[in-house]
Amino acid sequence: MLWILVKFGVQPIGWVRCRCEQFGRQITPDILASLISEALYLQVHDAARKQLGAPRPNNTGKGPSVSVVVCTREHPEMLERQLASLGNLDYDDFEIIVVDNAPKTDGTRRVCEKFPEVHYVVEPRPGLDYARNTGWQAARNEVIAYTDDDAVADPNWIAALAENYADPQVHCVTGTTYAMELETPAQEHFERYGSMQRGFHRRVYSPGTWSDFFPLGSGRFGAGVNLSLRRSALEAMGGFDPALDVGSLGRGGGDLDIMARVLRDGGKLVYEPCAICFHQHRKSMAQLRRQMFDYGFGFAVYCGKYFHDLELGNLSFGMLRYWSKCWGAQRLRDNLKAALLRKPHFPVHLILLEIAGGLLGLPAYRRSVRRVRNDAIRFSQKGLVQAA
Repeated sequence: MLWILVKFGVQPIGWVRCRCEQFGRQITPDILASLISEALYLQVHDAARKQLGAPRPNNTGKGPSVSVVVCTREHPEMLERQLASLGNLDYDDFEIIVVDNAPKTDGTRRVCEKFPEVHYVVEPRPGLDYARNTGWQAARNEVIAYTDDDAVADPNWIAALAENYADPQVHCVTGTTYAMELETPAQEHFERYGSMQRGFHRRVYSPGTWSDFFPLGSGRFGAGVNLSLRRSALEAMGGFDPALDVGSLGRGGGDLDIMARVLRDGGKLVYEPCAICFHQHRKSMAQLRRQMFDYGFGFAVYCGKYFHDLELGNLSFGMLRYWSKCWGAQRLRDNLKAALLRKPHFPVHLILLEIAGGLLGLPAYRRSVRRVRNDAIRFSQKGLVQAA
């Protein structure tokens, strides 16, 4: 199966999917134009009309300075590919910071030495949110853009994120993330699961009642692989919660939490589909099983963080019940029925693993907080970090 992403200028407008065997494994420009016309005629028409009616861009203003932060741990090959893509970014004022999280080897440092423009920083405490905090604290610029080592960035990525910060009320901008490849069953399953795409239309989320679970329903906004925030907003919020996300006992939820806190504190959040990254999904089923368990676990920990919050406690319980009923039980019934009827379906055991992760993650946030407090003492006694 061939997936073709169609863009009108820098604006993605849709997918064309076809089987290579239909065309002898070679698609000519005429065939491609016919495929796009059949699948996306209305989208192309709307994109052309919007561009003709849009005001001419004002190029006299200068966009904000951006610090790109890549948090990594022992993935030198992937990191090198990502840094090569960041070297092609079409933006004037940006820096690149690589945070080496609790390194066991010098592989990351040696990769960074190949890129003289990269600022290399070590964070000794294991945990993605520790690394994210070290990244923004080391940054010199107005906007912090986060991406992962297992992704690559589109050349227009920073420019698309940065233009949204012309509004001073915008504190967070996310982009869309597409699959870099779909070569294994595990990668195809993850894409069917929900992937990291959030649509082709720009959306602005303001503090308000647009969601029954405001501001906690932040899964719709995007993912940490393609996330940017104002440095001033991060500083005011105290940064990311180190009791959440990969490497902590919380296993996930750090990106969901920071986006919810942006809205809770009165900032606007923008989803910008022109800001594109490509992510390499887990290749093996064993890796995907671990990821699905961690997704359920991390989401439950994220909800559990707010169980005792006077303002958001009831909402966090309600969101967890909704997730259990609709995303868990209903999806399990539908796919189990399809499996029994021998119809295409999402693997039932992956759904069960995600539900199991959610059940085990319910009490984990407090344990993770205790781990963070112990780490603060342990690493400060070793002189590796300053005492909080």
